[in-house]
Amino acid sequence: MAERSSPQSSTESLNSSPLPKSRQSNSTIDSRRSSSSTLSSISSDRKHSGLFDKIETNFQKVKRRFSHAPKQLSEKEIEILLKTTNFSSEDIVTWHGKFLNDCPHGYMTRKEFLKIYKSLCPTGNADTFAGHIFRAFDLDRSNTIEFREFLIGLSMTSSASSPTTKLEWIFHVFDIDGNGLLTRDECLEVINIIVRFNQNQSSDLESSDPEQLVASAKHSMMRMFDNISSDRCNTLSMAQFIEGCQKDEFISQLLAPSSGN
Repeated sequence: MAERSSPQSSTESLNSSPLPKSRQSNSTIDSRRSSSSTLSSISSDRKHSGLFDKIETNFQKVKRRFSHAPKQLSEKEIEILLKTTNFSSEDIVTWHGKFLNDCPHGYMTRKEFLKIYKSLCPTGNADTFAGHIFRAFDLDRSNTIEFREFLIGLSMTSSASSPTTKLEWIFHVFDIDGNGLLTRDECLEVINIIVRFNQNQSSDLESSDPEQLVASAKHSMMRMFDNISSDRCNTLSMAQFIEGCQKDEFISQLLAPSSGN
């Protein structure tokens, strides 16, 4: 009488036997589908993450636009501005009131800044010039100017500031990419704009040949680079820029005239 195989041995035999080709194929397809699904899920999560980041950023911008700035500065804010500017506490409060009158949300956009600058300087290419000035005011590169940034810029460019302080601020006007170093191209571009803008605003320069003035200013700027070393120098630090300007009377009076002139 033949022995009957136990259910357990039959099951083990079934599990250890190779799968038919059709089943192997289906298993491979399922595995690939599973991997593909996993990759799609990861990709989708990344896209959603990027989308949510953008939504959050835009939400913060909207929230900021519709949130009103405080009507009064705190004592601590005034104390900080007293240390970082040359204004008195009374001046700070007065300027804050004027700033909020024009910018009730507590900050000035690039568009608003250009509009105000054009109204103050209607002649000449005010848009391009004001764009560079805006960048120097915008200390945190947020593309907006808050009151603290506005007052610091105003202080550094006022007649009460020393020529060195003015040059420190003007360095940021020339530093187009904001990397802390000036290139020859940056200096040539900005000095060209400054000379042409100044000529349109100053009656003393109206009779001068603009091309000659621009050429002289560009030559002086390039001489700063050449005087750094015998090798061709292509960048200037802030200290090198200030030193170069102070040694060149034409550039010094053009960029940071002393209060006595």
